[in-house]
Amino acid sequence: MPAETPLYDLFRSKAIDQNISFDASNATIEKFEALASRTTFTSQTVLAEQNGIAKHLSFLLDGKATFTKHRTSEAITIATTQVAFSPLGISGLNSPGRYMSQIEVEEKSEVITLQLKELRELFISDPAFATAFLSLVLACATSLLWQTRGLKTSPTPLEGDVSKGVSHSTDYDIVRRVGESAFFAPFTKESLEALIPFSELRLYSKGETINKEGEPSNNVNILFSGRLLASFTDNRSESQTQKSRAVARPGVALSWSNGRSRLPAPYTLIASRDTTMLCLSEDNMRRLVDEAPSLACTLLLQQIWQIGRYQQTAAGLANGEIDDVASHMEALLEDNKARIPVTSSLYSTPHSLRNRFTVGNALNAIYDAVIHGNDAERSIAGLMIDLLHGVERQHRFFKSLTAVYNRVAGAPASMSSQRVRELSNSDFARAFDQVAYVIKGMENLPETATNIFFYNHLAAIEDNDLANGHAFSIDSQFISSKILLPKYGDSGQRIVRSSRNTEFWRNGYYARLDNIFVDNAESDWIDETPEEKQQRKERLFLEAQRVFDKGRPLAIAPEGTSETEDNLTTTSPGPLKPGAFLLAAKLKPEPYLVPIALANFDYPVSHTTYAAVIKPPFKISDYVKNVDDKDEMNAFLVEYRKTFRGYVEEARELADLVQSNSGTLPDGLVTNAGLVSPIEEEFETDVRDLESRLWEKQQRSKIALFGSSTFRLWEDAEYDIGLPDIINLGFGGASLIACRTYFKRLVTVHNPDTLIIYVGDNDIGSSASGDQVAHEFRLFMSEVNEQLPHTKCYFISIKPSPFRKHLLPAIQRANELIYQTIEQDDQWRYIDFHSPMLNQDGTPSGAFYDDDPLHVNLAGYGLLGKLIRDALRKG
Repeated sequence: MPAETPLYDLFRSKAIDQNISFDASNATIEKFEALASRTTFTSQTVLAEQNGIAKHLSFLLDGKATFTKHRTSEAITIATTQVAFSPLGISGLNSPGRYMSQIEVEEKSEVITLQLKELRELFISDPAFATAFLSLVLACATSLLWQTRGLKTSPTPLEGDVSKGVSHSTDYDIVRRVGESAFFAPFTKESLEALIPFSELRLYSKGETINKEGEPSNNVNILFSGRLLASFTDNRSESQTQKSRAVARPGVALSWSNGRSRLPAPYTLIASRDTTMLCLSEDNMRRLVDEAPSLACTLLLQQIWQIGRYQQTAAGLANGEIDDVASHMEALLEDNKARIPVTSSLYSTPHSLRNRFTVGNALNAIYDAVIHGNDAERSIAGLMIDLLHGVERQHRFFKSLTAVYNRVAGAPASMSSQRVRELSNSDFARAFDQVAYVIKGMENLPETATNIFFYNHLAAIEDNDLANGHAFSIDSQFISSKILLPKYGDSGQRIVRSSRNTEFWRNGYYARLDNIFVDNAESDWIDETPEEKQQRKERLFLEAQRVFDKGRPLAIAPEGTSETEDNLTTTSPGPLKPGAFLLAAKLKPEPYLVPIALANFDYPVSHTTYAAVIKPPFKISDYVKNVDDKDEMNAFLVEYRKTFRGYVEEARELADLVQSNSGTLPDGLVTNAGLVSPIEEEFETDVRDLESRLWEKQQRSKIALFGSSTFRLWEDAEYDIGLPDIINLGFGGASLIACRTYFKRLVTVHNPDTLIIYVGDNDIGSSASGDQVAHEFRLFMSEVNEQLPHTKCYFISIKPSPFRKHLLPAIQRANELIYQTIEQDDQWRYIDFHSPMLNQDGTPSGAFYDDDPLHVNLAGYGLLGKLIRDALRKG
């Protein structure tokens, strides 16, 4: 019988397959053989107990291994593998040295087992061998991710080019920016500083592809600033789908590399806006291994640790039949209780998540752990944020509704109803960005606004009820802010029911928006004569005609109620009443009736997709010859209700298609599903970190800088401007909408005497036109004037950067329109930062930029400081 191949030779052969040099001294080989053993199991055997102290690292040579998570009342299989040389128990390589799941092998499985204590000692004595071994573990462990996602091998890459970005060095404080992230937790400040020379920053434009899932990953890509959409293939259900997650936290590693093997990338990465990645290329990884093997070992171990993170994000908890998100959190805490301090505030999160009024407490605890927790807490809190994606959206949506109500109900009497509507509709548009939605049929909207837009009214849900009992008509607000406003620049005149006397929360709100009121069965009973009832209907017609005479659209739900069993997506619409159609017959000129079928507005935001299908418009005269003939009108209403039911079903099926991400979407849709993330998903961690640092300083300053990276990166602002007591409230990537979102939290609380603003740059970079930027600025200006009426405000014009030189026309258009707006407001001043940065031929001057083509250098900040100083002196 031939002798078995030495175990070291098996590893060496596998390493050669992965293009890894596995040569070692005789002494190292001898020690390796002594710590390794080979076993064929005669029965089903547990190799690792969940949460048990890790004493072994194993490799599957033949057979089958199953990974199981055990919870209080159930066991969940998260992956199975039959891939030869799959590593088993890799979580034991990293702190706290415990297995994250139970690992079981079938009868007749053949396994190599390594003693971890002796292996670590070997790493210390031979760092070069350690880097080779860990490179091999990383290469082999990647297969576990594909098994977790229900795939046998890595998926076929999608078509399209991968961008190399613009490489540049920088004097930014990279260590501070990413050093507190969970990925870099094992690195000391000194070791992280030693790693930086092996890396580079690469700047990507919005829409550029950085990685493609399944294609060889040539870099370790770590998010430095910006926002990414990370998508991956999931084959665990009946059909293969694409899932995605928005990533905005600096320091998140999203690809892997050992410098030698052609490892397929775990995600397709697309920049959602201009984004900077911290990259370690294959060449630099090889150089790191050669020049600093101990440092390379730390980085390789973290990439192996990251695979566990990928697995928990892709499957982990989502594989189980757990009924609510609070139970998900309990399971995650159960899985990681060996790592989390017993005093951690994370343990309170499941309880807080079970009441919509305390969800914010749970999120505060989680974000506090991300910023201030120890290594384990930051890691688990990061996973919680990923898993609470839907809940966080629901909470932000609920907070947005509360803010809209407060804005409208508390608007000063001096503010016109038109202005209140404009601001509240902008707030609603932002609120709906928390929800995946899809709109079909925008091409069916008439070119002129003076028409009646009618829809099926869906029931309000308790999740959206405010603390005082107010329940918004979410569906009608969606039509106003996401359909009518973008098309006509007017959210439409709504016709709403009169409030009951007991609805103290409702009447003032709708009256402040100058809506048209009608009485129905849900209003208080009106004791009136037939003549008085007819006069009331005539008043409604006159009010509607005045709206048309102003060129405005009308929005109405012909069911007249949203409180019956027919006001559900599965049954809607309810019986149609003739009022909207009679109104259409009387208005001059006769308007089109535009049907808008809605679906899923009666479901929680956290796990649904809102859908609207706009059908071709028609005139009532085309269907009913005599609208005063009740029999003819009723026959039309009964038949049209059946037709409209089909439209609602079309909207529901469209929502299902978008949500499943399992098919090709029709052309012409308007949707945010899988394309963008809400403002808070992008900036929340950065803003909370900024708030924390400001709180520690307890700084009261007369002058505040507010805006994007141009301010955030300005470390010597006080020196360059020549004034003390300046507070810097800049946060990276800020847009005008983001500045509006966080204005109260970051600026109003400081009540500065002078506010200096630089923003709009990132809006242009995210494809906004000059006119759109100017419109957002006007909304922002209104909010500033409302919140800080006595603060002197200075707007710095959008700079011309080489990176965005192709966008100069949009930049200059935005600056021109903003200048014109500011000239009409005594509270504001305009600082021209743009013109001095241009060459004589009108191109951006390179004198104000180094090899980073987006952010100014010291000369740029010197110029900006002088311009601000001069403007403040002038007053």
